[in-house]
Amino acid sequence: MTIWSISEGIRGRRRLALGALGGAMPFLTSGYQVAAETSARSLGGQAFGPAWLARLMTLPSTWALLVLEAVSFAVWMLVLSQMKLSAAFALSAVGYVLVILASWLLFHERADLFQVAGGAAILAGVWLIGRPGEQP
Repeated sequence: MTIWSISEGIRGRRRLALGALGGAMPFLTSGYQVAAETSARSLGGQAFGPAWLARLMTLPSTWALLVLEAVSFAVWMLVLSQMKLSAAFALSAVGYVLVILASWLLFHERADLFQVAGGAAILAGVWLIGRPGEQP
């Protein structure tokens, strides 16, 4: 029995639920990276040691990072329980593109031509991998 058993006879709902979970992964992992960068910026200039660790644990972005990581893990396990790794992992690559976009929008980091081209290549690769192949 799986989490999809309730709608076992309704393939459309199952595919939609699985797609939603898989589609959430790049956003969860990108959110994790944004929270990590926010925490790192808050600690900038402080020497590593007990005070650094104590400060880290008081930052809301650190707690967001931990929650996002836990949720990402749970969602990833659900996705992998129902989907081939090769298909699921390809979708997770979209997170790289989202991180470039978030870095530009939230942290005002410049995205150079190679990053933009790489992001386009990632999206094209995800599209190619996700296409249904010929059935034997």
